[in-house]
Amino acid sequence: MPPGRCSKRTRPPSSELPRNEKTMTQQTSKRFLVIGRVGGKSLHKAWIEDTSCTRTWDLQLNAYGDTAAQIAAVDLPTVVDQGTKWDSLARHFRAHPELLDRYDYVMLPDDDLLMTARGINRIFEMAVAHDLTIAQPAMSMDSFVSYPVLMQCPGFSLRYTNHLECMSPCIKTSYMKTLLPIIEKYVCGWGADHIWALLMEDPAYKAAVLDEVTMTHTRAFYTGTLYDSFAKQGVNPFDEVKVVTALFENFPERTVVYGGLLSDGKRVGNTQVQLRNGMHLVLTALKTKTPYKIFRKGVGMLIQVFTQSAYRPTQLRLKKSSPDAFKSPETKIADLVA
Repeated sequence: MPPGRCSKRTRPPSSELPRNEKTMTQQTSKRFLVIGRVGGKSLHKAWIEDTSCTRTWDLQLNAYGDTAAQIAAVDLPTVVDQGTKWDSLARHFRAHPELLDRYDYVMLPDDDLLMTARGINRIFEMAVAHDLTIAQPAMSMDSFVSYPVLMQCPGFSLRYTNHLECMSPCIKTSYMKTLLPIIEKYVCGWGADHIWALLMEDPAYKAAVLDEVTMTHTRAFYTGTLYDSFAKQGVNPFDEVKVVTALFENFPERTVVYGGLLSDGKRVGNTQVQLRNGMHLVLTALKTKTPYKIFRKGVGMLIQVFTQSAYRPTQLRLKKSSPDAFKSPETKIADLVA
């Protein structure tokens, strides 16, 4: 089957199955899981509305808000948890560790993202094909964007980067197991997403933004129930970022793309990807919701053509004043939260 193409469905979707067939331990041949953190205004129905597409992934909803109990299950039972996104997901995986054994990859999208079933199929397909530990779809030009470098860059299939955000990461389940302790400690997600592309033993070419697939972020930043809950808990996401990144002696000063795969399959290195990406941001900034931010980042990337031409990510190293150094691959993340 051609990349990303959906075959015709040969069985009814899980939403049509009898309720007793939809258990957390149901047997499935699917290798991929999407857990959407959803509220009353969730856009998750768009992810599955193409019924002509056979999804390669199961969908489970982790619901919050006043209407959480009424949110219908899809492939696995809906979980109701009134916490924030990342602490609720951590509790869910602790309660059901079999999910991380059953599936190869898990994607964890917010509920204000527009995506398609075909696109999500392709995300998982690309993650497997390129042996990525963590990945995310690119942001569409009409999105509310926090990190301009994560916007789609035409001409690329994917770009390798040292930073991926917590909005919709696609993570190897074996790696997700090691991330759980730090996610439990730093519940905003903002701290974890600054380091999770750099915690592997050799992080080079293991984290990528996928330009073949886009998602549209429809909600302005710093609004909604998530930020209300942060305020009620006295949690400041910006403080969390400072605390987490300060643990490491070699935390990079900026987000860098250091290589990529063009649409024709050709591999390019630092200089070409930074030049192409920077020029694209500069030339399209006025078409975005935050033109100054996009233009400024584009100029910055053009400067990186000279200052970051030899950049290659390395595993983060804890400062001597931080918790004990990593002892083994299995205890690396646990050391951070000792």
